[in-house]
Amino acid sequence: MIARRLHWPADTRLMVRQLTGAWLCGSVLMGTVAWGFLSAQVTAVPVATQLSRYAPCPGHGAPCAYPSFFQLMPLARVAVLALLALLFVALTVLSRWTAGASWLTGDARARLLWVLLVMGGGLAGWSYAAVVTYAAGFDSTIQLILAYTAGGLPFALVAALLLRPWRVNVVAGGVCAGLVAAGFLMVAGHPAQNVFLLYADYARSFFSGSSAAFPYY
Repeated sequence: MIARRLHWPADTRLMVRQLTGAWLCGSVLMGTVAWGFLSAQVTAVPVATQLSRYAPCPGHGAPCAYPSFFQLMPLARVAVLALLALLFVALTVLSRWTAGASWLTGDARARLLWVLLVMGGGLAGWSYAAVVTYAAGFDSTIQLILAYTAGGLPFALVAALLLRPWRVNVVAGGVCAGLVAAGFLMVAGHPAQNVFLLYADYARSFFSGSSAAFPYY
């Protein structure tokens, strides 16, 4: 409605609709996933001599670890999978609703590839942001606020990388590089921390059945 009042070109309205939709889908659904994992945080039990290196759980004062997928309660695991499935469906509907905005929404196969790329790339960016907030010591309230408001940004950025105007692709790529660098610098402010190594460790622990504890200094 706002786009029509401003008399934006049809292609611009389509792009705005696609990016807004991707952002909303990611924020609402992945924000709920974040709430589930934050609610399931547990107390870490590292080696006693290293106890002080682990960030305390908000409100607990004890070293904090965040559970892997397989450490969630069975119902919680089902809920996470259901939310991911719903995200896939929502992006599929969005790809059809905004067909023509992207290089990859011209036919059914291209739209499926678009959904897989936006979902996969968005989840990679979302989990990177989660590691940054954990390692930088953000408390649960701030993490949830960011998840529900900015959690869809990685999905929107990946969608922007696939839009037709190459200039938008370049801008989106620059924003992605800037955000990755910003996350690296935020964590690098804590001595001996490398966000990429932490991200790799968290990725390994996520499906291994062990908790991921984030050290701080």
